Formats: sequence, structure tokens, C-alpha cells
Amino acid sequence: MKLKLTITVVVLAAFGLFAGLALADHGPAGSHLVAVGPVSQDHGFPVWYKDATGLTLELCLDHQNPLCNFLPGDVPDPNNPISFPGNFPEEAFWFMGDALLDTGGGGGAGLVLGLEAAFAGGGPVPGDQITFGRVRIRADINVAGDYTVTHPYGQDVFTGVPTGPNGINMTEDIGIGAFGDYSGALNSRIGPFLVWDNTPPAPPPGFVSDPLIDHPVTGSPFGTNFFRIEGPVGAFTGSTNLCADPTLGDSPTATTDCIETDLFSIMGKIAAIAGVEVTGATYQTAGSGGSVNVFALSEAGQAIHASGSGLNTTPLAGNSTGLYFSRLDFAGAPPASVTVTNVGDVPPSVATVNLVDQVIISRAEYDNDTGTLTVDATSSDVVNAPALEAFLADGVTSLGTLTGGTLTVNGVIPTASIIVKSAAGGQDSQPVEVIGAGSDPLTVLAIAGPPQSVVQGASVLLDGSSSVGATGFNWTQISGPTGIAGLPAAAPTFNFTAPAIPGLYEFELEVTGPGPGSPSTDVVAVTVQASAPPVADAGPDQSAVQGATVQLDGSNSTGALTYSWLQMSGAAATLSDPNVAAPTFTFPNVADTLVFSLTVTGPGGSDEDTVAVSSVNDVLTVLRARFRTGRSEWRVEGTSSILTGNKVTIYLGPTVGGTVLAADLDVDALGDWRFRDKNSGTPAAPNQTISIQSSAGGVLENVPVAVN
Repeated sequence: MKLKLTITVVVLAAFGLFAGLALADHGPAGSHLVAVGPVSQDHGFPVWYKDATGLTLELCLDHQNPLCNFLPGDVPDPNNPISFPGNFPEEAFWFMGDALLDTGGGGGAGLVLGLEAAFAGGGPVPGDQITFGRVRIRADINVAGDYTVTHPYGQDVFTGVPTGPNGINMTEDIGIGAFGDYSGALNSRIGPFLVWDNTPPAPPPGFVSDPLIDHPVTGSPFGTNFFRIEGPVGAFTGSTNLCADPTLGDSPTATTDCIETDLFSIMGKIAAIAGVEVTGATYQTAGSGGSVNVFALSEAGQAIHASGSGLNTTPLAGNSTGLYFSRLDFAGAPPASVTVTNVGDVPPSVATVNLVDQVIISRAEYDNDTGTLTVDATSSDVVNAPALEAFLADGVTSLGTLTGGTLTVNGVIPTASIIVKSAAGGQDSQPVEVIGAGSDPLTVLAIAGPPQSVVQGASVLLDGSSSVGATGFNWTQISGPTGIAGLPAAAPTFNFTAPAIPGLYEFELEVTGPGPGSPSTDVVAVTVQASAPPVADAGPDQSAVQGATVQLDGSNSTGALTYSWLQMSGAAATLSDPNVAAPTFTFPNVADTLVFSLTVTGPGGSDEDTVAVSSVNDVLTVLRARFRTGRSEWRVEGTSSILTGNKVTIYLGPTVGGTVLAADLDVDALGDWRFRDKNSGTPAAPNQTISIQSSAGGVLENVPVAVN
């Protein structure tokens, strides 16, 4: 089971490059991967990754070997060898592990584990190489709820999972870093690598498994060498993978709340080579001949040789961390390249790189007093003296070419470091040392804010917080019909209530600070206008169905600061909040008109308005009115347009108010009411009529009765 890379769901864990093999630095003992090997010159990916047990797996690229688990179409031309980038897969693996479960009802679940090589843009492109460790969990869900998924690399809990295909859908890709940094995958959840357990058959030579055979595995750092999903009771009814232990899942007795398997399809090729990566190759020459310095990395204990045109084949010395170095002498002109070979690999791993000169920056100094940047640098190629060019830290913005090993640039804003590149290919980076006095602080500037126009009683905010370079503040009133008390001597802002006397009020803000221009002042004008009398507007009269929510609306009132509603007449109703512009209430279950008054107040006084809310009269119908003389039985049925709390009374005769035939009949939730009376003591007269009245105000009179 191989799923294409989706970079939109990633967790990034990048680590800095350093001269040596990258090592994992966290996690439970025995978990994670511990080292990443040298980068192959053939494709730009690491040759291998190593786990805490010492197992090293190489990138499985034999597309014609089914043990590498390539699918048809993965390699563009399957009849030719893999080559980068023209005939290279979009994804390849150092390790892959899949497991499947039957969730019941035709659904399924899948676990995908992998240590993957891929490309940021999708297809094989030099410079786009990325690696990451993947944990992907997908499951079709039959019963909504909380689920716990346990697998060899941990446990994941999913809460509030909905029903449907892929109700659980989680992908975690950890390790994608900057180009050339493949150490992030060491800190993914992958590791140690899973391998087949001792159950026959044994894995094929050179591999940890046969991916075409599902098999029990070992290697989980948590001892969970299985794929298990636990959830609500009934979540997995009908599954062929139900857990044998009834205590698993939500219920301690049910068996339909847990599924599991210990069978995995895994892939991993045991590394047969250590590889070699050249991390630096420079030459030095001061006359006829010179030296080549070669830096490389691989696994410790390898036989690494350097060779090239005009160079004697020379072994590199190594240490226990996999670092290697050698210095080779040459006569005459320096060679163009050097070849580094791990002769112990079968076939030998070879890396050929172009030689470059060694650039050393001896001075990168910025004088803050003069705005001058000075750069001094030298090349190890004294004979040819290649041109040296300085750049800002982006490596693109040129500062100019050094003359006699020196460059002075005026009026430049420096970056934290600078780069010097040689025409012979070498380069160096150096932090910029800054000398001189500190930069001038900001020029102090008082900003008292824009002019304001307010009405009497309104809130006014004086705000000098936009002042520049200010550390001290002082407000002073310089004009106005009356004084404003409490102006602050140290705060940038001040709130006050506009006074009752209209007119122009002016306030001066003085600010101080360490920069030039201190102290600085600014003036803001506040115009207080006389308030117009408020006008209350309680809104138009309304009609409402009994039991419905009614909203009163006084928001069209003008000049109002406060609102006060009061019921004047009608059946009692409770307002949600009588002191807001638009309160609500529930219309009582009676036919009535409710009158409310609204009083608004403002700086200009107060005003009052009223609004009436009338009930909508009930609309009654009679669907049947019948009296059967043989049984002395009344049957009357009808409908009402008002449902909640409504009751119906039936009167004998052409008008309401006469003899009551039936009282307080309930109107049901569908608006129907009915009356049936067998052996009634109230007979119907020939040409009998009835009249109907509801508690919601509905009246229907002179309804003929069928008498038979």
C-alpha cells in the first residue's frame, strides 16, 4: 500500500547542518532513528538511515525487484535502470509498513508507516529532495464517538469522530527541512525499524521482509507490535478483526468495540554500502604546485581514498564519528576536480567534486559613525589571484569587487553577516563586527490626536499614545468656558465627560524623551456642542400571536443615552430587560391589547412614547357538527389557528353566550379540537345551530348542526 505525498499535512522538525553524521537527540530509550548517512551523488538523497538497534537500511531503488515494492508506473521507464532525474520515482522508501483492518459494514481502516524520499514540488527535480517519517491513520467510522488507535510507534486518540468514510483521517509527516538537511526525519516517530519476528518463513537475504507477505513483526519501542482501534460499543459490528479480549474498547464485556491485527506488510533493504559524501574540497597554490584539502563523511571504519589528475591516490584518515580528511600535494597547476571513493563498498561508492579555492574573510567591519563597511579577504590561489566579490547575507546582493583584498562601501545598511565569493568557486561567510557609537534615538514628537466634536455629557478621550520617542507626558488645558479637573501629569491618555457648558476646549500635550526635539508640544481642540432634546420612538403598533415572542424597538429614538420601558395596560407581560432599546416579551395566552411606554433620557432632557401590541384573533373552523338522535350523541370537530394554551367553548344557538354545550376543549399541537358526547342529556332541536368561542379571541357563530 503506497500513498502519494501530500505536503499540505506536515509537522516540520528541521535541524542545523554540521560536519558529521546527524544524530537523533530525543525520545524514549531505543526509539527513533539515530543516524543518517552520506548523501549520494547519484540522486541527492542519503544513502542510508540507522536505528537504535544498529540496523541500517538503504534507499531501495531496485525497481525490478518486487522486494522494493514499486508499483507499475512508479518508474517512468521500467525497462531501463533508475537514473536521476530522468528515470526516477516521485517517491521511494528506506522503510515502509502497512496494516489493514475490517471495520465492519463494508468499511476498512489502514495504517501507513514509512521513512520516505520525495520531492517538494511532486516530481524529481534537483534541489527539491526531502525526507520525512510518516504515520498515517485512516478509518471508516460506523458509530460516532471517541476512538483510540494503538500501533508500533505509539498511540493516537481521536475525539468526537463523525460517521462516514475516513472519519479518522490523520497524516503526520515529520522531518522536512531545508535542502540538503535530512536530519529532521531522525526525530519522527519512525524507529526502530520493524522487522519480521521469528515466525516462519524467514525474510529473504538482504531484506528485513517480503512486502508481498503479511507477517507478524517486532521492533516497537512500546511493545505494541500490532494495529488496534478501540471505540464505542457496536462500532465494529460484523468485522472479521474483532479483538479477542472483551476488556478492550469502551465496554469491559462487549466485543464489538475493538478491532486489531498483528499482520503487517513491511519493506526494508539492509544497507550493503556505507557510501561517502564530500563535504569540502579546496586547493592552495602559491607557485608551482600546491595542496588539496579533502573533507568527507561516511560510517566509521571505512576505507576512503582520494584521487585525481596529478594527484597520488591517498587514503583519508577517519574518526569514530565518521569524519574523514586528507591533504594531497600536486605539482604544477591545480587539478579541476577530486574523486573520493569508499573502496569497501560493493560496488565502490564514488563522489567526484570540483576543486575550489579557499576564501578566508579576515575582516568584516561596519563603522556606525561613518556608515562604512570594510571587507578584507584572501584566496588560497595566490598565483592566479581570482577576483573576489562581496555580498550581503542573501548571497545575491553584491557589495562590489575587492581590490588588493579589500573593499570599502559607504552608505550601506549591513546584514548580520557577509559573504565573499571567488571567481575560482570558493566562498566564505563572516559575521559583521560593528564599531562606533550607538545610533541616534527617535526625534521626539508630540501627537495630541485629531480635533474632536462631541455633545454635552459624552465621553471624551484625549490620546497622545501615538507620540514618537516619548517617555514622559503632561496634559494642560489652555482654553475653554470651564475647567476640566484631573488632567494627568504623566499618562499618555485621559478620559473625561464633556461639560454641560458648550464651547471650544483646547488641551496641550507636552512630551519628553531621550532623542532630539525634546520637549515637544501639540494642541488638540475639543468642541462641545449643546445637546438637542431626545425624541422617544417606541416603534409602530404591532400585532402578535398569543405565546409568540415580541420585540419592542426604541432604537430609532434620537439623542437618547438611557431607555426605560413600562407596561401601561393589558394582560401582564414580563420584559427581558426594561432598560435596553429593544427588549422582548412573550405575548400572554389571552386576547388582549398590551400598551407599553418608552421613556428616553439624554443630555438634552427626556421624552416619552407609547406602542400598542394587540393579539391576533384566533381563526376557528368547524369540520363536523352532528347530533345522532338514535344514540343521543354529539360530535363536533374543528380547527384553531392558535395552538399554545388555547381552549374552545361550544354554545347552543346562533350566538355565543347562551347555553354551554362543552367548555374548555384543548387545542392540540396540530391545531385540532374535538367534542364527542354519547347519551347526551342535551338533545338537539330541529334546525339546531351552535356557536364557537376560543380563549384566544376567536368566534364562529350560527353553525348548522346535522341532526339525523
